Amino acid sequence: MEKQRITGGEIVQNRAVKTREKILETAIRLYAGRGYYNITVDEIAKAAEVSVGTAYRYFSDKKQLLLATLEYGFAHISELAGVSETDLIGDGLDNALAKFEKIHEEYFDLHEELEGLRHTDRDVRRFYHDFTEEALQRLHEKLPEEVRNRPNSLLNLRIAIGLMENHCHYCMHEAPDEQTAAYMRKRTVELAGIIIFGADEKIAERKGVKDEH
Repeated sequence: MEKQRITGGEIVQNRAVKTREKILETAIRLYAGRGYYNITVDEIAKAAEVSVGTAYRYFSDKKQLLLATLEYGFAHISELAGVSETDLIGDGLDNALAKFEKIHEEYFDLHEELEGLRHTDRDVRRFYHDFTEEALQRLHEKLPEEVRNRPNSLLNLRIAIGLMENHCHYCMHEAPDEQTAAYMRKRTVELAGIIIFGADEKIAERKGVKDEH
């Protein structure tokens, strides 16, 4: 069989994709370390070892780079943070919550800035909304059929994820002692599991979220 030849145009295109990804991955690393407001496009370009002109050729301004970075980060969250959709619907919600906590800890400063931008910047707010809705739909489609067919199953999934997010936010801001954090983590996992999978004892036991009596 004749080996398929790679054209010059394909080589250039592949190089452009790699350059763009390098800029985005560098932006994620710098945003995580210093926050969005404290980093310039020039600094990101220098750290990515590309010229400032190259960076602006891919991204017209600082906010466009931020939006592209968020899109890239969310699309590659399993590689960047070690959490995947199956962690939230398979066995072990405690493992999923631990990974949620890890993300919030590692990206604390950026998370705080993005929360503020979500309330003040229309483009960031729209991005968050679109991503959240798409992610929820994907998660919902992966739920077991018996769970997915329950009344209000999509809303229940939204509530459960919100509960896990609120737990992470509380731990970020209040830094509870180890005993309190452990109790909150345990109850959050139990309640999130029951909200998603239902109060039926057999389903709760199968998902590792048997309620306390």
